[in-house]
Amino acid sequence: MDMMKIQADTLYTMDDRNRLLSINEPDGGRAPALFIGITSAGQCSYYHAQLPFTLIEELGCVSGLPLDISKLIRRVETFKPVKGVWMGPAYAFPEKCGEWHPNVQLIESYRTFLLAEHFPDLIERLHEKMPVAAYVIEDSAVAVCCSARVSKQGAEASLYTAPGFRGKGYAVDAVKCWQHHVKKNGRIPIYSTSWDNVASQTVARKLGLIQFGVDFSITTTS
Repeated sequence: MDMMKIQADTLYTMDDRNRLLSINEPDGGRAPALFIGITSAGQCSYYHAQLPFTLIEELGCVSGLPLDISKLIRRVETFKPVKGVWMGPAYAFPEKCGEWHPNVQLIESYRTFLLAEHFPDLIERLHEKMPVAAYVIEDSAVAVCCSARVSKQGAEASLYTAPGFRGKGYAVDAVKCWQHHVKKNGRIPIYSTSWDNVASQTVARKLGLIQFGVDFSITTTS
């Protein structure tokens, strides 16, 4: 439960009542109407700050396990049309994650040229995504792991591999380096994905990650 609360605080900005405001990224956009973190110790629910209190009470009454997703969607749609539903595993890292390949480098401001070929959009946002670790082949990053969202306690991984370089283990090495430097900076590294993202779950398995829960959210139109 502690890990799930740290993850929720990393994923979203909240008001002083722990109501969701926005996605925890610069210009991140609207937070979901409902986020439920499910763990073996129970679940924690977070609601958008704009939801009426009566609707929050209704959602609380129907959000027990197993989740009745259809019923939750119908309740949320009394507030605003539902745009999407997300569900997937959330992982913590073991104490030791192993060494990474010598080709992996930390990308700092003087190394942004390494991103130019496959990840040019990341160059201008580098300072928001630190630490950024990349598997480099011939002066070009082919797999990158960076911080999608950062809080005081945690950092959520974001992983990209260039087409043509997938399935070779490069992403795994990049994640190993990233999580090491997140821990070195005093934060807890977190890795989450959706149930239908088989490639991302394969990376988690190869890293020996420990599933601490399941994330579920319902987003609405603005």
